Amino acid sequence: NLSIQSTVLSIFANIACEQASHEQILETDLIDIVCQKIIDTGPIDITNRCFRLLGNVCTVEDAARKMIDADLTRSMGNVLRTCTDAACLHSTIRCARKLSTYAFCRDRMLDSMCLLSICKQLFAEKVALRKEAMKAVLEWDIESSDRSRSQLREGDIFRFLITTIEAKSDKEYRHIAFRLLNNLLRHSDMRTEFGLRNGLNFLLNMINNHQYQSTFEHLKFIGLYCVCCQETTNRRLIKDDINKLQLFFNYLEKYQYRSNFLDLLLTAIGQFIYDDQSLTIFVKQMQFVERMCDLLESIILIKYESNEKRLLTDDEQDLKKRKKLKTKHTTDNEQQQQKRMSVMIDFNESLFTEFVENTHLDDERQTSLSSQVSSSTNTNIEIRRRTEALIFTLLSKLSYEATDKNLRRFLYNRRLVSLLLRYIYSCDEPNPRALRIISRLTKMIDCTEYLIDLGLPYLITLNFYQNIFLRESSHNINMADQYLLDILLNENRAFFQRLSWTNEQNRLKIIEYNLVKNIENLINTPYAINETIRRLNDVNIDEKSYIILTIVATLKEHNLKSILFDKTSGYNYLIDQSNKRACLWALRTLVSRCVLSNNKNSLNEFLNKLKTHSQTPLITQTKNIELNINNQQIVIVNTHLLCLHSDYFKTLFNGPFFERNQAVISIHLPETISIESFMHLIKILENTNESIQLNRILDLFHLCDKYLFDYLPYRLVHYVLEQFINGTAVDVVDIVSKPNLISSLIRACFLHLLTSNTNISVEIFSKLIINYSNELQSLILSFLQHKYWFHDEYSPFLS
Repeated sequence: NLSIQSTVLSIFANIACEQASHEQILETDLIDIVCQKIIDTGPIDITNRCFRLLGNVCTVEDAARKMIDADLTRSMGNVLRTCTDAACLHSTIRCARKLSTYAFCRDRMLDSMCLLSICKQLFAEKVALRKEAMKAVLEWDIESSDRSRSQLREGDIFRFLITTIEAKSDKEYRHIAFRLLNNLLRHSDMRTEFGLRNGLNFLLNMINNHQYQSTFEHLKFIGLYCVCCQETTNRRLIKDDINKLQLFFNYLEKYQYRSNFLDLLLTAIGQFIYDDQSLTIFVKQMQFVERMCDLLESIILIKYESNEKRLLTDDEQDLKKRKKLKTKHTTDNEQQQQKRMSVMIDFNESLFTEFVENTHLDDERQTSLSSQVSSSTNTNIEIRRRTEALIFTLLSKLSYEATDKNLRRFLYNRRLVSLLLRYIYSCDEPNPRALRIISRLTKMIDCTEYLIDLGLPYLITLNFYQNIFLRESSHNINMADQYLLDILLNENRAFFQRLSWTNEQNRLKIIEYNLVKNIENLINTPYAINETIRRLNDVNIDEKSYIILTIVATLKEHNLKSILFDKTSGYNYLIDQSNKRACLWALRTLVSRCVLSNNKNSLNEFLNKLKTHSQTPLITQTKNIELNINNQQIVIVNTHLLCLHSDYFKTLFNGPFFERNQAVISIHLPETISIESFMHLIKILENTNESIQLNRILDLFHLCDKYLFDYLPYRLVHYVLEQFINGTAVDVVDIVSKPNLISSLIRACFLHLLTSNTNISVEIFSKLIINYSNELQSLILSFLQHKYWFHDEYSPFLS
């Protein structure tokens, strides 16, 4: 009687709901009888109640084995394929879901195509049946079986998931669909299938139309989109649509959503970086280099430089202590992080799945919303060095010699180079890729013309030292240092640790030396010199100052003269920038490189020469005469003294003029010169030990010019130069009678400024250059020609 059988099966099913009854059921032959009943009986109601009973019992492994031995999976597959009753299908799928927890059951169920049949029920009309099918697919372990994923693909699983999520059903329904999609996209073959099933367009549409999504869902879609980039087929589909590529860069500025959100985007971009076509699109259309610069400045450097500023607020003793603590703290953190994850991260699946497998997203919704208001400076991203590694890995690909030259040239970017140098300076233990990128830029033979435009020597000095005018003497590199240089640009991070612990300044000097030497080797070639000349003479190039900064720091002396003065107007381009700090740096660098070893003491020699020429013969005769100054004051002077010093008074006293016979001679001074200044001049002539009054120095120069004094101007110039060297600003006027002497004085002042550690303002130096550019030019030419600057044909000491 089918009615009695149905009732009995219902009773047993209700009893099996209790866990305690399972042992007693296993002691009987109930499971074998029920499994046989499914095979022999055709009525749907009996089959439904049989699977309901078996579904309650199969939570015990022994019961599941009995069912497999009774060939239940074959009957299950037949029912799933042929049955149309929703209740019976629901019970069957529920039983299959519980049996799928055992590996030995899954294999037999796959043989009977149960999983494929369950997938087809995902499109059933009954909501309860669809949900049960979704749970069965979700709980099915697809990790270890390719056959499972094959049946899912054949069951058109992705079409169901896409339509389910797009339908905006209830939250539970969407949540199950999300979880199922996450589980499926962990596998390479499923990601490929998803892309071929129009899944990328679905994700792009959901990401762009996120008005009705929660932050959780929106981030999920972006994460899944990034996950799909791992497959070659999907990358090809994304690459063919510029809007799909643009998506990654649109969200680079919104890294504050999550701590690892930026890492996820960078890694997704990294999947395309080794494809030449994608790389070309990134660089030329997506402003790839500029966006990496933005990340370096807003994410990486803000951490290191803020730490440095906090340290600089303390006194020197506290600075040293905290510097050690900072280095130790950073190193300890790095060691702990390296145990968990290598700093140099390869592109692997774990980085992607870290995002989509995170089960604590609900706790982060509040922090993500608050971080949109302020630029989240306390996120994990700022204390993890993985972001640095990803950025430098992406940039490093562009710096390879195998990369197309037209793409590599985008790295010759002054902003990028400055940021890399700032990072190397600020970080105790810089990422080696940052150094290798700059090192490669200074070695690229086919990109010499871009290196010329960069002004890298100036940028190195500007970013490596707090005050570019108070640098220490150049570091002499020996063979041991050269060995360290070779280690410096390799993968050996232990070297950075030792170097940062011992002497940070020495590390920067070694890096600077290595980079500048690389530039020198490239710039001092016939091609580079000809290219430099062509660029400086090209009227279409507006920015030529950085070209000058490069050549003055690296070009050999004999080529410098040709480029600065002979074949181009390089010196004029430099002087045109006299109001900029870079011009002062360039001139100082130029003079320091070209000055001869015996020229280093030329200032002292010049002072000795001035002192020698200011000495006069002894006065052996005494003949006094009265001078009436401006008809206001009578001054008694020695005529022999004035004749010895001045050709004017010598002619006046001894020439064929009526004044020679007068007892009192009238003298009319210029209106701008006071009688006291003339009286001071007489005292200086009479007494060599008389101190010169600085406030009357201009009047004394004018008097020397008007009355043709010979020895006194040398003494005045000696005094002026001494005052200038001691830091006292003195105005200089031209003397018609001694133009070479004043010209040499100005060159001496320039030499002192360019070779000493005096920290002068750019405004003062610019004023000097504007007024005396010819004197500076002759000084530089003398160095380039290896001559003394006051021994030329314009020397004031020639007879």
